[in-house]
Amino acid sequence: MFFKRSFSLILSLAYLLAACAGPATPSDAPTAAPTGPGQPVTLTIGWIGQPDTLNPAYAFLATSYVVFDLTYSSLLKEGPDGKYQGDLAQAWQSSDDGLTWTFTLKDNLKWHTGAPLTAEDVAWSINEIKNDPDGWSTLVNYTNGFKAVTAPDPRTVQITLEYPIGNMEYRVSFLYALWRPDFEPLTTTEALQNFANDKLIGSGAFKLNRFDKERGVVILDKNPDFYDGAPKVDQVILRTFDNGDALVQALKVGDVDVIYQVPSSAFATVKGFANVTAVQTPSRSFDELIINSAPEDRDPRPTGHPALRDPQVRLALAHAINKQDLVDVVLQGLGKPGWSIVAPSLGGGFWHNPAIEDHAFDLAKANQILDEAGYPKGPDGIRQKDGRRLEFRLQHAADSSEYPRVASLLAGWFSQIGVKVNVEAVDPDTLTGLTTGVGDYDLVIWGWGGDPDPDFILSIMLCDQFEVGGWSDSGYCNAEYDQLYLDQQRASDLAQRQATIYKMQELLFRDKPYIVLYNYDSLEAYRSDRFTNFPDFITNPSLTVSLISAFSLAKVEPVK
Repeated sequence: MFFKRSFSLILSLAYLLAACAGPATPSDAPTAAPTGPGQPVTLTIGWIGQPDTLNPAYAFLATSYVVFDLTYSSLLKEGPDGKYQGDLAQAWQSSDDGLTWTFTLKDNLKWHTGAPLTAEDVAWSINEIKNDPDGWSTLVNYTNGFKAVTAPDPRTVQITLEYPIGNMEYRVSFLYALWRPDFEPLTTTEALQNFANDKLIGSGAFKLNRFDKERGVVILDKNPDFYDGAPKVDQVILRTFDNGDALVQALKVGDVDVIYQVPSSAFATVKGFANVTAVQTPSRSFDELIINSAPEDRDPRPTGHPALRDPQVRLALAHAINKQDLVDVVLQGLGKPGWSIVAPSLGGGFWHNPAIEDHAFDLAKANQILDEAGYPKGPDGIRQKDGRRLEFRLQHAADSSEYPRVASLLAGWFSQIGVKVNVEAVDPDTLTGLTTGVGDYDLVIWGWGGDPDPDFILSIMLCDQFEVGGWSDSGYCNAEYDQLYLDQQRASDLAQRQATIYKMQELLFRDKPYIVLYNYDSLEAYRSDRFTNFPDFITNPSLTVSLISAFSLAKVEPVK
């Protein structure tokens, strides 16, 4: 299961055991419905947060990509075992020189409207993304190296490459088949990125009934014409909660059937609920401290504190963070300290550079670094240089219940090295606007989840991604890193690509646009007295699929 900009949550166990607050949604919002002979089958999912948009040209949050996975189709998709399976395609092959990929489509493909879906639709969609890098900045990197995309006949899509691509199956899995009547009229970047797509038309297992952002509800109906067989649930409701205790209580009493991301501190309690199955698997996700690295020559000029450009200040901050404490206190041990944006679990550990040793938690060393860098402490204990105090804004996404605790711990450690931070919770949409393409911040706590391949998570650090609509929130720009990114995309030899990705991690570790804090486990749960046929994580813990992925929900059925 893929993510993008991830959201995570946690709550105090004391809150959980106390009287639980109500959900964020209104009292008349849909809830879990009883099932029985002749009744429609409704599965309700509870989560924190909601999609920022249903337009894949401008979607930033993980929640949007969950909806895309359920409603859109692509040539291939990552399967439950991490291997790629045919989605629209029933067969695919590459030429001997690796420069031509041919995909043969399945029979009887249809859009949610009932109209036939052809190879020409798929080719048009990929070309739409490839030919408009400004408008499709969130997806265009998946088409790097594509020379031409054609449809020789109604069931064949052919992609010709400029050079062999070693991760081609992964690349096409994020190139969605787009409903041409909606997207073709959007001839400018502004028009495309202002398009809400709130009547989304795709060809996936579920089709959009309604997205009510104000009320925090996404309603999806099953697609009876789905080419791999209609789902066995009639409707899926994704329901937003604004606090973790209400979310967990809703699962306990049966108001929701599935929780996407169980709060870490409540996981042990959820495991003890009657008729509930809790699932814990390693994830590709991480939370990080973003350090403003935006180029100074931007217009408008980034507002990051000048001292944060000093490598010694960044190094001191890294030594002042007790990552094991963060895992133990914030995650309740359900994760591991981290240092790289390439998670240790990604690719079974193949892409994670094992040669790099993280900075040790050492407050004395952090103080020594700042002393030697010329930042003496003032009368109030706050360090300063050239008339500027080491006093920073520390912002975090407001939809996470765990980030206030992270911020509090960071503030305490930083104060012991003469650094003051002012903590502020910010709405995710607003925080996106402050970080991407702007650089109006000092330090930010947020998180990401990686794709099945390291390509995406590496791309967020590219120079050209620091634009409105791009992925970069740090503003990091390094020409050597950009070239290495292109090199790894062009590397058809696996060992060569691995070595290049190792080098990219070394550069990021040195320059510190992020201080990665930890990798957290994926925690989910479902009502086993209501639904069955979810993937069996107990006997097969290596599965990479989420409970709410298309692969899961297309097969889930009510308990008889």
